[in-house]
Amino acid sequence: MTTQPVPPPLGACPPDRRPPARVPAWIRALLLRIPESRLIVFAGVSATVGIATTAAYVPAYHWVAERTELRPMSWGDVVLGSAWPLIGALIVRGRPRNPVGWLLLVPATLGPYLLLSLYAVSSARISADPLPGADFAAWVGAWGFAQYFVVVPLLLMVFPDGYLTGPRWRFPAYGICVVAAIALFGAMFRDGSIDISEDVHNPWAVPGAWWLGYLTLVGAFATLGPGLVTAVVSLVVRTRRAVGVQRIQLQWLLLGGLMLGANMLLALVVPDPGQDLFFAVGLLSPPVGIAVAMLRHRLFDVVLVLNRTIVYVVLTAVLVGVYTALVLGVGRVAPTSTSGILAVAVVALLAATGRSAVQVAVDRWLFGHRHDPYAVLARVGRQVAPASEPDEALQRLVDALRRALRLPYAAFHSHLPQHGAALRVESGCPVAGWRAVPASSLGRDMGELRVGLRPGGERWTPEEYAAIEEVAARAATLAYAAGLVTDVARSRARIVVAREEERRRLRADLHDGVGPALAGAAHQLDALARRIAAAGEPDLADRARGVRDRLRQTVTDLRSVVHGLRPPILDQLGLAGALRDVVAGYETPRCTVELGPGLDELPAAVEVAAYAIAAEAVSNAVRHSAASELRLSAAVVDAKLRLEIRDNGRGLPAHPAAGVGLRSMGERADEVGGRMEILPAPGGGVVVRASLPDGSERS
Repeated sequence: MTTQPVPPPLGACPPDRRPPARVPAWIRALLLRIPESRLIVFAGVSATVGIATTAAYVPAYHWVAERTELRPMSWGDVVLGSAWPLIGALIVRGRPRNPVGWLLLVPATLGPYLLLSLYAVSSARISADPLPGADFAAWVGAWGFAQYFVVVPLLLMVFPDGYLTGPRWRFPAYGICVVAAIALFGAMFRDGSIDISEDVHNPWAVPGAWWLGYLTLVGAFATLGPGLVTAVVSLVVRTRRAVGVQRIQLQWLLLGGLMLGANMLLALVVPDPGQDLFFAVGLLSPPVGIAVAMLRHRLFDVVLVLNRTIVYVVLTAVLVGVYTALVLGVGRVAPTSTSGILAVAVVALLAATGRSAVQVAVDRWLFGHRHDPYAVLARVGRQVAPASEPDEALQRLVDALRRALRLPYAAFHSHLPQHGAALRVESGCPVAGWRAVPASSLGRDMGELRVGLRPGGERWTPEEYAAIEEVAARAATLAYAAGLVTDVARSRARIVVAREEERRRLRADLHDGVGPALAGAAHQLDALARRIAAAGEPDLADRARGVRDRLRQTVTDLRSVVHGLRPPILDQLGLAGALRDVVAGYETPRCTVELGPGLDELPAAVEVAAYAIAAEAVSNAVRHSAASELRLSAAVVDAKLRLEIRDNGRGLPAHPAAGVGLRSMGERADEVGGRMEILPAPGGGVVVRASLPDGSERS
């Protein structure tokens, strides 16, 4: 097995099934109108102010707390007000017009909000006289937290490229923004205390508007509840569709979310002083994952890190739950000092026996059947079995291999020596490096199976090598079968071409040689019969006329045979004239013909096939489509006769039945080594396309 740098561009990455939808137009327009240099400066200044004010908040909080009672300081607020704006500014510096960086910059307002809250408390509880602007500071302290209602859901919905997952997600995004705005309005004018102190109230509250508090509460739960669930669903849908770099970026975000979940689980079981610390570390994980994903997405092997993280998060959740249940259950049944020891023993036993099972399940989810070559072969075999042609089976094979081993790229390159044709199939998008496995069948080198390397240079296991080598052997067998099928098809095409050329020669010989000779003999017999009758031999004259009539019938039969060998219009007008004659005389639909060069130098078999396909397609359109316009085009392009018949009629039925005419058109194309397809036309109608070889390859 050899390692290669970068595979050749065999094809572009498959596009998403639906086009992405933009974020709200006014945001996109604002980011596009401002120069990038100003955006970067503004982001840097905003982050600097946010980080500086958050840093100043910590000593200011302790100074105020020594003089009056305050709610406990949250280190999570410190992380949000410092780490998130810092990483947001870094992202804006690398991607100034990406809304993700600007959403991370929103928490920069947290530092000023916290300092203003302390200022309001100092004015109300410490200072002898009210400080200037204390009412405004208290008012900001009553609603400054509400910004986060919209940040987290929108961040998940537009990460990593700043676009929504699809057009249908535009309405949930607008809904989250509207609900968050309503909740913010309620927080601004509700009657209640500020977050940092119960003794300072909103000075600009609306008297008697008790419902504003419920409006804020409902809005907060709506955005951080259903809104967050909607955003997670959007992220899952995006991850399922993503390929290449974008998939790695989404995995980094998933890693940050898992770290946040793990720290929240730990915060539930540790003593009270450490809860806020774990929560703060958890809040630091998502922006760090986002920063690595967007700026240095190949810094580490995220898949391996994600693998270990998922295992430990699952184990931690299970063990914490079992430990809590055992301690509570045993403590109630038998409240002795040995209950904790028993719980610890049971949890340790579960950790020792359960880690391998969890690791296998996570490996199967991330890497497929990498440790089970027989499972890989079974899955590949099930995918290949329904294929009707070796080429289709090869495509199914590389697709199944890539999915079974969770590979970024897989391709098979074969050079078939028996007829010099190259066969290439691929799955996924080319990556920066691949390994080539030789593929041979019946002692012949049929090509190689190219498998893309996973990001991070991860080494393959012996089981993966064995599975890929077995798949390469199957690919070689399919390539050999594809060569045989191609040989048979080409032989059939050569036979058909030779048959039609011989028919054209026979028609010319019969029409120009035998036919005129027989017609001349009939005229001579007619003249002979008149001379015999004039000589007084009526019986002999009648016999001569009988021979003359039989000879004329023979000429008529011969003409029928000549016409059956080849449509006479092809010899009279050529293929171009015959195609024009196919659509001539129709008032409805209105017919147009577009003919290119090269139509007068085609083999006889291709002329007959093209004429028959065009005649049948036009007849079907006239009789069944109810079209008002019909266009026939033909030209020789890249050694192929491209024939197309397009109408603007009612289109294909929901369940089209293949009649004699459709089968006949397909058989005509197959006989000469071409192909035909019937497709719905954009805007309505049907398109019949035929691609037939022009015979230059055989010459």
